[in-house]
Amino acid sequence: MRTQQLTHKQRAIVHELDAISSLLSLDYVNILDYQKDSRTAYLEVAKDKIIRGQIVIWYTIVDEYLNGELSDYFFGKNRNSIRLWTTKRFQNFNYYVLEELHLMQKLRFVKAIKHIPKAIVSDIERLNALRNGLAHALFPENLKKSKPVYKGKNIFSLEGIKQLQEDMDHLRDYFHWE
Repeated sequence: MRTQQLTHKQRAIVHELDAISSLLSLDYVNILDYQKDSRTAYLEVAKDKIIRGQIVIWYTIVDEYLNGELSDYFFGKNRNSIRLWTTKRFQNFNYYVLEELHLMQKLRFVKAIKHIPKAIVSDIERLNALRNGLAHALFPENLKKSKPVYKGKNIFSLEGIKQLQEDMDHLRDYFHWE
């Protein structure tokens, strides 16, 4: 990477990313620095961590979409979210309702107040099952219910993660453009 075209702050962030990647065993670009007999395992672990992390991020984003739907229902769509956060009423709603409900409870709640297409609901349910398997098992391939498979594709394959990416794009479009 040509860092001379970056600002001082950007170079500092790149340096920090390099250090974090190394610390968390994600610096696969430096694979030749590792012993030959451990490279394959190292690369597989790096891929696993990257994919698990992205799935948790997508899960969190979907959770936030559902939070937005519930907030719109209770507080109206034409509200300034920054101003809303200054009210005790919204803070209580966030702390004692949104933070207490898990994703599937929020999905059922949103379905009760508005129509959501079956395909969107199914994708959220699949994401939830996938995330649960990855979050609660070091070896999710050994699970009976929540195997690391999405729509028949291994989530640790390029084909599987591409499928999930496409569906997450559809979810984003649905919640942003409905």
